[in-house]
Amino acid sequence: MRMCNGKLLGAFAALMVVGSIAVGADDAPPFASATEAYRQGIEAIKTGHTEAALPILAYAAEHRVLGAELKLARIYAQGLGVPKDDAKAFTYYQQIADQHAEINPGNPIAKFVAEAFVALGHDYQDGVSAMLLQPDAPRAAGLYRHAASYFGDADAQYALARLYLTGNGVDKNIGLAASWLAMAAKKQHAPAQAALGELLWRGDTIHARPAQGLALIMLAHDNTKGAGEGQAWIEQLYRETLAAADGATRKEARALMPELGGTLAAAPVAAVPTAKAEEPLVVPASGGGAASASSAPSASAAVAAGEGNAHPPAAMGLPVGFGSGAEAIKQ
Repeated sequence: MRMCNGKLLGAFAALMVVGSIAVGADDAPPFASATEAYRQGIEAIKTGHTEAALPILAYAAEHRVLGAELKLARIYAQGLGVPKDDAKAFTYYQQIADQHAEINPGNPIAKFVAEAFVALGHDYQDGVSAMLLQPDAPRAAGLYRHAASYFGDADAQYALARLYLTGNGVDKNIGLAASWLAMAAKKQHAPAQAALGELLWRGDTIHARPAQGLALIMLAHDNTKGAGEGQAWIEQLYRETLAAADGATRKEARALMPELGGTLAAAPVAAVPTAKAEEPLVVPASGGGAASASSAPSASAAVAAGEGNAHPPAAMGLPVGFGSGAEAIKQ
């Protein structure tokens, strides 16, 4: 009974906060600050009142609280406690990208801005039917490129590499794809490790390095244990390559693993810590070394002509960070 009363009180409190937004809105701000609104919205979510939290977080987002914008984007993108809404998620990710496109990459919140660019890249790559947004692979490549080169984001580096592998939205370039995969793989990005490992294992378009390829695939497999169905292809690739490898190749691959990613129990190299849902991201749009909201380029400007405002890496050869000596790309 005591637990039931607690839930009712929590729901009542959340509704009272929401009600305060409408009541007296013309007379005074509904919250002491946008930051306070963000914190109250997060508390409402913690108590299971996601729908009640939405207008609270929306108020904070309107006042450019990055945490609120990001939380709303994730809620709508993933359908967390509310119906999935790709159009609303796109809008909030767009706001983040427009406000923080040139924030200092060393700023602690830069990883969240990179997340927004990657999410927008996915939207442009696949299209968003809810808002009649047609697939635009060149624009997606520009968004990925900005996050990959300016922010050094592993997800963006992997996504951009996939475009270069297939020639979707960019000129097909296996060497450049391999370089981007290698950058992400050094950060212990499992899909990038697996994709680069498969290139080296098969040797269809690059000089084959079976042992190195198998080592990367084994490392990717270890990094995805418990990751669920989303990375099932890595499990399948791991089983296929391991079954096809002879004893000498397996032995060499195991010996290479520490060089490629350290011991399997080691912390990911250059990994970015995952933010907790309640992390108070309350930095204003112009904070932390970023250009002001008025001077920061829009996301559309950042990806003009599909090139972004950052350049792709110079041709560094295939094994960036993975041993010495670059193997020639097959013509």
